[in-house]
Amino acid sequence: MKVTTANYGDAIVVRAAGRIDQSSAGEFQKKLTDLVDMAIGSEKQIVVDLSKVDYISSVGLRALMVANKQAKPKGVTIRIASMQEVVREVFSISHFDKVFPTFEEMPKALQAVSALAAAAYTDED
Repeated sequence: MKVTTANYGDAIVVRAAGRIDQSSAGEFQKKLTDLVDMAIGSEKQIVVDLSKVDYISSVGLRALMVANKQAKPKGVTIRIASMQEVVREVFSISHFDKVFPTFEEMPKALQAVSALAAAAYTDED
């Protein structure tokens, strides 16, 4: 699994690629919780781009939940964007689509953050 980040206006985009499973969930959780700390300090919101994640296990879902429990009381919303079908099914079965705002496309997720975040994003990113 590979994780990269980018800033678009008042949004921090976290891009994961590969599998989020037992071997990578710890690293993913650490990255997310560090970014939540950063978002809290800078009044930013987080969007997790899962377009390149082909599998997420229960420990990957747990990593998201841990970050969400840290973020939500501080006013930071973690949004999920661009899930592949298999990941979308896992979210649906586990009801994580009820816990996290989910979006089909990155532009829609960024628009939900703010017009500033949406304007800063380009499809080439």
